[in-house]
Amino acid sequence: MKILKKEFQWASPLIPLDLTKITGIAIHHMAHQTAGMDEIHQWHLARGWKGIAYNYWVDYDGNVYECRGLNAGGGLFDPLNDVVISIGFQGDYDKTQTMPKKQFYAGCEIIRYLRGIIPTITTVASHKHWQTSTSCPGKYFPLEEMIQMSELMTKIKDFDDVSDWAKEAVLNVYEAGIMIGDDEGRFNPKAPITRQEVAVIVDRLLKRINS
Repeated sequence: MKILKKEFQWASPLIPLDLTKITGIAIHHMAHQTAGMDEIHQWHLARGWKGIAYNYWVDYDGNVYECRGLNAGGGLFDPLNDVVISIGFQGDYDKTQTMPKKQFYAGCEIIRYLRGIIPTITTVASHKHWQTSTSCPGKYFPLEEMIQMSELMTKIKDFDDVSDWAKEAVLNVYEAGIMIGDDEGRFNPKAPITRQEVAVIVDRLLKRINS
């Protein structure tokens, strides 16, 4: 996964977070079907905040952007801002019932990435977990599926070596137990395959078909 850098004009300087105090990841939607980062940035400035309040942003096409990154910022649900990383997702998931696959898998990857670099994170939950007055990230947001898939990605130690076009397939066969990698948790996505390994894969498929 590549995190793209988005430059914003902040109302005041950002302050680096103390990562040892981060305990959670909050998932948000925009409650708007088309709004992009620049529009959200202007909305948040108008509220008197420093700017776009999300640490990271995931668009419909599966692009992941750093907004305020690993920095604190005013807004959202201060003072929890100092202990929770916020990820914003483009879209309105109170209305849109199906998330684009690229956005879904990018969401899984940014969750996995953040949990990898911030080991003190113990909770990944919806915005409404911390603020009960909101429905964010929407009733159709596939949060549980996203959390489960991010955990599956974590089990594959060399998942970053899997090409983007093959990631969904690799996760599917790994989860189904058809291809599970080696004893050290590596999938070895670019390693050659032997006839005996093909035989094991076909045998597992036949057992699933006949079960």
